[in-house]
Amino acid sequence: MTSPQPLKRASVELLRQIAAHDQGDGVLFMPAPRGCRRIDGEDFSTRDETFRLPSQLQLITVEHPRLGVWRVKLTEAGRDYLTQADERRAKHSSFKGARASQVIYDEAVR
Repeated sequence: MTSPQPLKRASVELLRQIAAHDQGDGVLFMPAPRGCRRIDGEDFSTRDETFRLPSQLQLITVEHPRLGVWRVKLTEAGRDYLTQADERRAKHSSFKGARASQVIYDEAVR
């Protein structure tokens, strides 16, 4: 698989939250103020528009079991995307060019 299209941080965090909270039947998102959606029973919320690109890229599926409620599931492509994102994150977060600081202790100053 080629490198996936980069998503905004909010979309990647959405994928992570779905993966963390899905027990096999999807994650329910309830309406929240200001055009947002909140995971049922959790503090995590995000804007409605955050779902659009992952859905278009088929990283998630969105069902509407009842009015205003969304059931969101992570697809296999979504799991693959998260795996690749984690690998990129680990690769780029290493300490490149890190140097130890040298402390000089001057007896005269003491």
